[in-house]
Amino acid sequence: MSDHWQRKKFQGDDGICFEEYGVAEHDRHATLRYNDIASEGPPARPLDFPAPEVFRGERIDLRARDHKSGTIHHLKNVLLRSSKNSKYYKNRSKCDTAYLMTKKISKTVYGSVNLCIVLKRINKTAKTNHRNDYIQKAEDRQDDEDYPSIEWESTDYQAAIKISEWKKIHALRGKHLEDPIKEIAAMQLFGNNHSHVVGALEVLQDDKCLYTVMPYLGGGDLYGRLIEFMGSRSIKSHSNIGDMPTGFDEDSARIWFRQLLQAVDHLQKKGVCHRDICLENILLDKNDNICLIDPGMSLRCPYTDIETGGVGDVSAGTSRRLIIAQGQGGKLMYAAPEIIAKETQIDAFATDLWSLGVVLFIMVVGYAPFRWAHPTDKRYSSISSGGLKNVVKGLGLSISPEVCDLLQGFFWADNQKRFTLAEVIRHPWVQGRQLMYAPLTLPSTPSIPLDSSRGLSVRAPNLKNKILGKKGSLNGPYRSHRPSSKTKSDGHPSTTMRNIELRR
Repeated sequence: MSDHWQRKKFQGDDGICFEEYGVAEHDRHATLRYNDIASEGPPARPLDFPAPEVFRGERIDLRARDHKSGTIHHLKNVLLRSSKNSKYYKNRSKCDTAYLMTKKISKTVYGSVNLCIVLKRINKTAKTNHRNDYIQKAEDRQDDEDYPSIEWESTDYQAAIKISEWKKIHALRGKHLEDPIKEIAAMQLFGNNHSHVVGALEVLQDDKCLYTVMPYLGGGDLYGRLIEFMGSRSIKSHSNIGDMPTGFDEDSARIWFRQLLQAVDHLQKKGVCHRDICLENILLDKNDNICLIDPGMSLRCPYTDIETGGVGDVSAGTSRRLIIAQGQGGKLMYAAPEIIAKETQIDAFATDLWSLGVVLFIMVVGYAPFRWAHPTDKRYSSISSGGLKNVVKGLGLSISPEVCDLLQGFFWADNQKRFTLAEVIRHPWVQGRQLMYAPLTLPSTPSIPLDSSRGLSVRAPNLKNKILGKKGSLNGPYRSHRPSSKTKSDGHPSTTMRNIELRR
């Protein structure tokens, strides 16, 4: 490794500083290679996630005031915590947040995801002030006499609610790779304070459904953004693959990739392997910042317990162990070779890093590096043995030597040669000496900014229009997407990028 990789701190031209990993004990996870982990002890099964915290909820009708126009509306299908939550109501007599569910924005395996307006209970002080304003306009209002009974009003916030039907959960759980209970537990373990990892704001249940309240990100997913970008250029024939349009410019890809590294670092510090990192599971907000979603297949890694020598969790501050393989997990195109080969013991974090390499390749090139990580795939065989430069040259791809070197570090078949997370973050391409915050390749998709305190998107929706609004497209970014087993792809834009279902 060259000397400038070894610096303890490096500041790029954009002013961002990256501390070198491995200095602090809690960063140990980012520096370990396969043999280091294998020496910690025998492989172990993944740990169970902590039980999720779920409150009783109810869907009711209520009257609420539009906080902008002052008009009072009778609202249906409002979700809020039930008064039967004795633990929650021990110190509080009433909940102060409710969710008006509006249009359906996507389908999932277990139900759907709905957009909602966040309602707030009107406090007494605010209610008195509002009432004084209303008295002045009493002669012009027909509903002023009802005002004292109105306890709720709309806000500028929106959120997304994933609705999972209990009957489908009972029927599919254990048979389907996605586990909604595990997803909630993982999101609560991650917390709701990281800029690039989606957490659960609140989880409710009733007799029919399980409700996960999440931040609403309206910018679409990274796959859809790439399709939009590729669609703005003509796609050449297969025989002229080198003349095909490339993906995003490297400065834009670098900004997003740095954010994705922060997300994966956060998961690893929590001791979790995502197992389904792909373009479809990376959402964008108004400012084109990315957020990693959908941990429904994630695994909680085993660590060595110092006191007993047995298996513990990440809080022990020790090295993780190899994990007993749990099947493919996510999409075939993103799966590491040890997953494809059905090895019995794997480094779970290393499989996420392999998926990151595939994501980066697609971002800068515009199509997948190979169909799958198997010796029968000629391009994989060449790349995984150190021949990425030759493949790039043979295909006539226009990418920088730095990103080519980084990609090769992801794609070694020998897991002892692969880059660790620390090496990836220290890599010259990631550090980017000439990196500037330039406008991204494409204009921002209209979306909703995030409120830093609650993770709720901010807008000033008209309550009446939202109530009467039509249902949205079912191809939204929160959709649970699993390609058909019959889908084929050869890594070219005309096949791979079309066979993976377009979701925008």
